Amino acid sequence: MRILIYDDNPDFGGHQIMACQGVEALAADPTIKVTCMINPANRHLAKLWKNFEVFDAPCTAQQLTSLNPNLVLCIQGDMTQSTQGIAAAKKAGIECVSYLALPHTLRQMGAKLGTLRDQANQKRYSPPTRYIVISEGMQRLLRERGTTGPITIVQNGIPVPPASKTTPHGSRRTIGLLGRIEFNQKRQDFMVRTFLDFPEAFKECHLLMAGDGPDADPLRRMIEGKENISLRPWQDDTESFYNEIDVLMLPSRYEGVPLVMLEALARGIPVLGSNRDGMRDTLPEAWTFDPENGEALARAFSDLRSNWKNEIEALQTRIITKASMENFKANFHQAVMPAGSSDHPRE
Repeated sequence: MRILIYDDNPDFGGHQIMACQGVEALAADPTIKVTCMINPANRHLAKLWKNFEVFDAPCTAQQLTSLNPNLVLCIQGDMTQSTQGIAAAKKAGIECVSYLALPHTLRQMGAKLGTLRDQANQKRYSPPTRYIVISEGMQRLLRERGTTGPITIVQNGIPVPPASKTTPHGSRRTIGLLGRIEFNQKRQDFMVRTFLDFPEAFKECHLLMAGDGPDADPLRRMIEGKENISLRPWQDDTESFYNEIDVLMLPSRYEGVPLVMLEALARGIPVLGSNRDGMRDTLPEAWTFDPENGEALARAFSDLRSNWKNEIEALQTRIITKASMENFKANFHQAVMPAGSSDHPRE
């Protein structure tokens, strides 16, 4: 069987990380030949897929026909990405599967003129044959958008974490943010303002952020001269970051199921997140707060510092047991394969 992996996103993020693991599972099947079509600007993805035959995206139906795949797997961080691949596959009469992280509308993502753009996109959007999503919450969002076709849920997985570290500060003093620096979604600016506006809640704390992205320079300007706030560039080895922090913070406006949340919990590190999407589905209610509400964030953090031990052991066990990389790879392989070639149930 010939499967073409299509991703025209120039950026590399958590969804690409999971897609790479899934593609690795497909490539390990001797009955499958994997070919890739990616944005040439995505050098990180090109490096990871260097052992496959790789073509430049975007593509046309004619190009897909000449490559003659049995199935096109489109990687979609959100529903605005890889749409040319979906449209080309549909025009060429090739089965198309979308591996989708964020089914949110542009309005839900806080985009400028989001409602009007959603209406325009709805008119020209060409849906794939079927979807793979990462959680029940994402499935619900997709149904709310009017999707009637098959949807399979494949939950994210993480490698087995190293032995738990011994945290030096029982009072949870080092707060970490790890990921793409992009204010509209990730809300590092909101976190910094809250940290500075509520000094009593964050007394003796240090805010440690790591990552790169379009808002890195504005973030540096925000924290210039602040001795209790640090910013580091992204590092492929994130273990040293987890070894330094006592709490992971996810103040995002929206999310899928953040890998950093799963990784932190698997290491016994409590996570405080906005009451949205994957955070709401995973974290105890007391560890969440209303998005954009700095007072609620500060109050939840104060409560977590006192009560985190009551929840963390059960959460850690659940994540290690259910969110294994082995489970993800097996489920992803089954979900991608066409109906009739797998007995994996679909909705």
